[in-house]
Amino acid sequence: MPETFRLKTIYEKSIRALIGHRVDLSTCGTPGEIRFIDCEQVLEHNKLRIYETGSLFPPKNQPYATVSYVWYGYPDPSPPSTPRPTFNARGAEKAEGISTALLSHVCAAALHEGVRLLWLDRVCLMQTNKEDKSWQIQQMYAVYKRATVSFILPAGINRIARLGEDTPWIHRAWTLQELLAPERSLVLFAWAHGPGSYSGATSGRIVEVVPRKCAMADADDILQLCLDGKMTFSPASGEPRSVLPVRIFSKSASPQVWATMGALRLRGSESGESAVWRSALMRTSSFSADMIFSIMGLFRVSLDPSKFDKNDRVSATVALAKAIMDARHSASWIGASFHLPPSDQLSSFPAFPDSVVSGRATVMVDGRKREVSEVMDGDYMSQWWLREAPYGVIDEDGYLCIRARAAAITPTDKRGNATPGSANRSIELRADGQTYYVTDLEGKKWIVDKHKALTSTTKTTIVYVGVEGRLSSLASYSFSDHTPVRAIAVQRHREGKWHRVASFFLGETFKQEVKDWETFTVAIGGPKKLTESQVKWARKKEHKVRRKPIEPN
Repeated sequence: MPETFRLKTIYEKSIRALIGHRVDLSTCGTPGEIRFIDCEQVLEHNKLRIYETGSLFPPKNQPYATVSYVWYGYPDPSPPSTPRPTFNARGAEKAEGISTALLSHVCAAALHEGVRLLWLDRVCLMQTNKEDKSWQIQQMYAVYKRATVSFILPAGINRIARLGEDTPWIHRAWTLQELLAPERSLVLFAWAHGPGSYSGATSGRIVEVVPRKCAMADADDILQLCLDGKMTFSPASGEPRSVLPVRIFSKSASPQVWATMGALRLRGSESGESAVWRSALMRTSSFSADMIFSIMGLFRVSLDPSKFDKNDRVSATVALAKAIMDARHSASWIGASFHLPPSDQLSSFPAFPDSVVSGRATVMVDGRKREVSEVMDGDYMSQWWLREAPYGVIDEDGYLCIRARAAAITPTDKRGNATPGSANRSIELRADGQTYYVTDLEGKKWIVDKHKALTSTTKTTIVYVGVEGRLSSLASYSFSDHTPVRAIAVQRHREGKWHRVASFFLGETFKQEVKDWETFTVAIGGPKKLTESQVKWARKKEHKVRRKPIEPN
């Protein structure tokens, strides 16, 4: 018979006695164990009781909740006259303190959902133990995936935010996985209007957790309401309806909201993986390698963070990409953004933004630092996702090697209409009747010659990389014209090696046209060489991979 699941109490202290102090698990915790807070003890006895499982994870029939929040929240626009009672964890003193009131609100929400156990990384990890932290990071996806429900605290764990505030939650790296992994995610927010329902971009119910203090609603709904920037609230009491602002995840029609909502709604599909890459590009973390560790579980890949330099995003990216390719899945990252400049070392990827936990993701474009969300889609709406991305391998130099439809292409000095949806809607034949023009997203015209044979020394090639898939949305965000085919131009910098130099949105006509292009093997990377330590991950033969087949949408 299977062993009965038991929880072992390792820590217990009055929350009142904790105020202004730190939780320290260094002498009572066991590295490599999952731990939980007892919500009943918090609410009924004002005690912080922490358990260890002793069996890695609870059985699937044992419910627990998780929390998604940012360690450095948004300053309170209306701070209280006296400081909030808080406590912290040893090893996390630089982060904001944990509000005792907010902890009780989260526990009340969990119990409302029929869940007694709560996983909160700040106090459930041994923050001073490197072995435990490294192991826990590798388990993060599984922890959130197995959760019954995850509660989102957009302003951090020091205070609770209002729906009308702009918070940093959607700009942080780890929160993407924390939203996508659980089956169910609810946003917890300050609320003084009582129970009721909302309508507008979508409709649903406001569930009051603590009367006149906080409430919760479905995360997908809140994302969609943020696209419109408002909702109509109808109180259950029968009082008059009111229109309230909703900006808790970002301003209306934000590319980041679209990308996050796409990743949520398309999860489990190839397009969903493309949406993960898109959303991750607009997020930040304390250390650049965390941008990969924070999403690796979404691709069912497990990398050991202790093996990487915390500021080496390239090595972690190569390791993740290689694991994805080794598992026979597509290079969905190739369509993360066609407007951002390519990476100078891994040009199948867009340039890696600067990652600063206290701000927004930025990237250099034409010699000027820009916020990624402002430039990643150009003038195009953020409602599309790449489908039919190419398959291949990562070679020993970190290049993405794919077999794809391709043709010879030559740049010209001519300029054309670069507006996505309008440019390249039809094939513009040249006078010879054999070649034709296409215009890239920068407005430069190129000559395509599909009859010219391709070799390892071909100077420049246009490569088909997929087609646009669209996220259903409000009519107000619908498209006018349609150029669904995606292609890139790659330029040879040494024999058999190319780097990305341009991107194209092509019309419906090109769906048939690319079938006449030659099937060609192309290695996309560089042009700058990887360092010796980065090459190690491209040449590594074994990776911990845990993937399930992805169903096409």
